[in-house]
Amino acid sequence: MNLIFVFVGGGIGSVARYITTTFIKNVTAVSFPFGTLTVNIIGSFFMGLITALIAEKFFSNAEPFRLALAVGFLGGFTTFSSFSMETLTLIERHEILYALTNVAANVAFGLLAAYFGFTLMKNIL
Repeated sequence: MNLIFVFVGGGIGSVARYITTTFIKNVTAVSFPFGTLTVNIIGSFFMGLITALIAEKFFSNAEPFRLALAVGFLGGFTTFSSFSMETLTLIERHEILYALTNVAANVAFGLLAAYFGFTLMKNIL
């Protein structure tokens, strides 16, 4: 049953991301990825809300809610929300060096992975 919660939430999140980014791309006339920036900010905001609701035990059985929304929907909508929440958790624990390392590693390795994947495929084609 847990997989169904993640599956449905992820599908809806992915469609929502597509609709949002496409809409924003159509209304802006610049090459900056405002659509992705928008979904990342919205996703981070909602990850914070969901995490707080679960932490405060707002739901008597939070696991289906967490799986459908935090893992599924926000995972499909954006992965940046998890990154943001994990970094915030490190900061709240006063693990500033780990938080800064998390930020630097995610950005640097994400860009490197994109570069290597792009370059590999370009060379194959």
